Amino acid sequence: MKFGLPAVCSFAVLLYSPQVSGQSKQEDSILFQTALSRTLAVYYDQLGDQSRLYNGSLFQGYDYVFREGSPYFLGSQATRVGSVEYDSVLFINVSLLYEDLRQKLVAVDQGFRLQLINERVNSFTLGGHHFVRVFPIPQYKGLPEKGFYELLYSGPTAVLKWTKKDMQETLSATEGSIWHVNESYSYFIHTGASWIYIKSRKDLLNILDNRRKEIQRFMKKNKLNYRKDRDNTLTQVAGYYDQIAN
Repeated sequence: MKFGLPAVCSFAVLLYSPQVSGQSKQEDSILFQTALSRTLAVYYDQLGDQSRLYNGSLFQGYDYVFREGSPYFLGSQATRVGSVEYDSVLFINVSLLYEDLRQKLVAVDQGFRLQLINERVNSFTLGGHHFVRVFPIPQYKGLPEKGFYELLYSGPTAVLKWTKKDMQETLSATEGSIWHVNESYSYFIHTGASWIYIKSRKDLLNILDNRRKEIQRFMKKNKLNYRKDRDNTLTQVAGYYDQIAN
């Protein structure tokens, strides 16, 4: 027998309600989450293969507004249709939300936001952007952090982008706590058997030194400005280098 998620959650509330009289709010919350998790497990067992994806914990967002920046990818907590490789199974046309402040990928089903287990995510695509999970294996030698990197270019001279966000609080006498999110980016290019950090246009040319003159002409012809448009510049230069280097 299959039934909808709202009905399942109502059933969880019925299971939970008789047990909580006289207990604290914290104990109430723990009991409810336990009952809901167990009931959701029963529900997702009815879904067949989809149960592999929709089996995470409920995603907890933020209760306050950010004055500057956003903890969410592309600055919005609106869901987007994407795909994710989870437990080595590819799921397509999935409603996803990515909170890159804490690197949490969320699958949304019938209004419920379920946080996926990072260690089970191999890669995902969201809003035309492709991410891969980096962890300590020889394939990712030279990368300083583990987690989700955006794959800007996937050829032999691949390019990865690492986004780092930090949340800061300032106090105002009139407004109280004001929250900000600051973000910075790091870029890495694959050469040989390792990934090399790129900080400047000079670094890029030094790494691809055997084709320096051709690349300089290519950048000038296509009006590529590393400082103003790093994503596009690195993507085009790496792709061009792979064409002329082989």
